[in-house]
Amino acid sequence: MHRGHQKKQDGCAHGHVNVSTKKLKKKEEEEEGNQLKMASSVLRRLSKAPCCPMVSSFLNCPRLPTSLLTALPSRCKFSQDSNDTTTEDTSKLPLNLEGKTIQELLDDAVTDKSEGPKEKDLTEQKRRTRKDPRKSTILLFPGQGAQFVGMARSLLDYPHVEDIFTRAKDILGYDILQLCLNGPQEELNKTVHCQPAVFLTSLAAVERLREDNPMAVETCVAAAGFSVGEYAALVFSGALSFEEALYVVKERAAAMQRASEEAPSGLLSVMGRPQTKFPQLCHDARIYCREVHHMEDPVCSIANYLYPQARVIGGNKECLPYIRKNGKKYGLARMKPVPVSGAFHTSLMQSAQDATHKALREVDIEVPVINVHSNVDASSYQNPHQMRRLLTQQVTSPVRWEQLMHVLYEHPQGQEFPDTFEVGNWVPFCCGAT
Repeated sequence: MHRGHQKKQDGCAHGHVNVSTKKLKKKEEEEEGNQLKMASSVLRRLSKAPCCPMVSSFLNCPRLPTSLLTALPSRCKFSQDSNDTTTEDTSKLPLNLEGKTIQELLDDAVTDKSEGPKEKDLTEQKRRTRKDPRKSTILLFPGQGAQFVGMARSLLDYPHVEDIFTRAKDILGYDILQLCLNGPQEELNKTVHCQPAVFLTSLAAVERLREDNPMAVETCVAAAGFSVGEYAALVFSGALSFEEALYVVKERAAAMQRASEEAPSGLLSVMGRPQTKFPQLCHDARIYCREVHHMEDPVCSIANYLYPQARVIGGNKECLPYIRKNGKKYGLARMKPVPVSGAFHTSLMQSAQDATHKALREVDIEVPVINVHSNVDASSYQNPHQMRRLLTQQVTSPVRWEQLMHVLYEHPQGQEFPDTFEVGNWVPFCCGAT
């Protein structure tokens, strides 16, 4: 009896061990399954842009790559062979990831190999560490008004620049490079040509910067563009592909050209003094147009805030002569016409705003990998919805460049400023217009 009872107990104990082992094995299988799902998700994200160093380097290191063209997302065709239309098999592991454990794949996706231990608290501490401003850069992109015959000529010998203009020719339907190099100036000044020209030359200038000073591109932490220059900044940041950004710029420029022809208008860059009353000046110019030219609803308003006391005023062509004639009475020190064909960033561009909104709805937008600041309210872009909304509003809203610079360069007293590179053709005083 005693032995039988003992045997029964041994059997129960053995059965209990089997049950526990099965539960433990099942738990391990579930954990491994969860890890496989997480790793699969990471690999899918990585494999979507296998030829895109920006994706991998952004996951591993918070710096931009050394080449704009090779850094752009895979949907940006001129960052690859223009004849390559094949799609990557996302079911295969990237070669540099084969042979690694699941945990190693997950670790590599969120931390740099050079970090050493992968403890969570160490990683979080590194993420909270602020970059030394002296070891970072900011890129600024110009707007319309910076064009001149011969632009881009000095950039043609740099890698990828000719490819930029070749791809642009297919999208625009005409040879924009020849217009940039040889003019005539009257054709280049037309909004429909000028905006693509400034956009493309800015991206070409990035290639020169990448070649001459690669660290300036690698260590870039923020970018901003003056009006149409904002699209170049968004391409540089990876938020827009080259083709899709150029498509929007093309549609935007054509719509703004049509709007300026429907209501003849222009821009006047002015320098005031602390006592200058810009709103009163614009108000009186509108009154003048109503009384003298019998206009029902004239437009005259600030189109650009350049820097302290420097503004660009836009409005109907009848308003601007009033300002030039009476500007000194209001405290203006200097006045200079901007070489553009319309009152951009005023309510006269409402039809162009609608066309831009339609074009933006047709393209894919990603969250930029560096801070890119909006002309409308100086905020940094956070999501595609916000970007579409602000880029649409930008067409009829004043460019708040002065306010944007305050946001971009605000820092504690005694802290160094980051190095700043103006990428493209910047014209003193005018600084671009659209």
